[in-house]
Amino acid sequence: MTTKNEKQTILIIDGYHLLHKGYYGSLKRKTVAENRDGVMINAIYTFVAKINEFIDMNIYHTIIVTFDVDKGCWRRELYPEYKAKRKETPEELIPQMQIIREFLTAANIPWYEHARYEGDDVMGTIARIANKLDYNVHILSNDKDTFQLVSENTKIIVNVSKKEKPVFIKDEEVFEKFGCGPSQVADIKALMGDSSDNIKGIKCLHYKQAIELLNKYEHVENIFDHIDELQPALAKKIICAREQILLNKKITTIQSDLKLGRVDFRKLRVNWYGYLKFLKKQKMWAFTGNVVKKIEAIQAGESRFKDCKSADKALDKMCTKKMTSED
Repeated sequence: MTTKNEKQTILIIDGYHLLHKGYYGSLKRKTVAENRDGVMINAIYTFVAKINEFIDMNIYHTIIVTFDVDKGCWRRELYPEYKAKRKETPEELIPQMQIIREFLTAANIPWYEHARYEGDDVMGTIARIANKLDYNVHILSNDKDTFQLVSENTKIIVNVSKKEKPVFIKDEEVFEKFGCGPSQVADIKALMGDSSDNIKGIKCLHYKQAIELLNKYEHVENIFDHIDELQPALAKKIICAREQILLNKKITTIQSDLKLGRVDFRKLRVNWYGYLKFLKKQKMWAFTGNVVKKIEAIQAGESRFKDCKSADKALDKMCTKKMTSED
């Protein structure tokens, strides 16, 4: 729990990361969960379980989930080979991506997506706005591109388990992974490429050379401004690859200025009734007991409130009668 003087913290969850993790992590089980329509919901089970954990931790002001939209991507428009070597989304996972949106809506947990943009861009935008509003931000994602969002008020969570303490990525860990600071992650990828996204690096440019350039000039744009200071052979490599470097930088930079409308930063108010209705519809009986307890606690609280209100009214009535009789 936060005190009055402590900043409140927002949790932003990479929705597709959590779904993929749940899908592949549960395939080895003897039975794979299905809903009433025979649709696999194994990924949803893990997703809901993790959401429950975060809610019960009671340390986050609110929880926000972001998604990719699988209809075009501005990065692929600029570079058709972007993520071309990634495995196709498993057929059984596709319907679960829509069902999880239904769950979040039913439970009143805010979620956001934006056509032509990836979930990282949505996260980057929400994190920027949250920081501007003086919130701390935790981001749950396994995508190392998000390391560029790390700041004094923003941390990446790369491991969350009941058995282990969360692992947070801060400036030091970014340096360990990339050899540079968070603000230079897109720059080192612009020079060295990123095989996971099928982005090619500059031919014959060594990692040590790239780090030395960024240490001296900070960003790739500044390298071009001081190209005459470089050794002729290195300068030639950089000049010949200028368009590629700038394109790589643009593609690898997470956007933070999307038009998302009003982002809901209000304190999380889970709709447990809608939550329970969703669980019953999907035959997710493993979670219903916990949600029923939440509803019973709410009802008990409302009942006590009504009793107190009735008692207050009765007391006011007695006082009014006494004052009238004394008059």
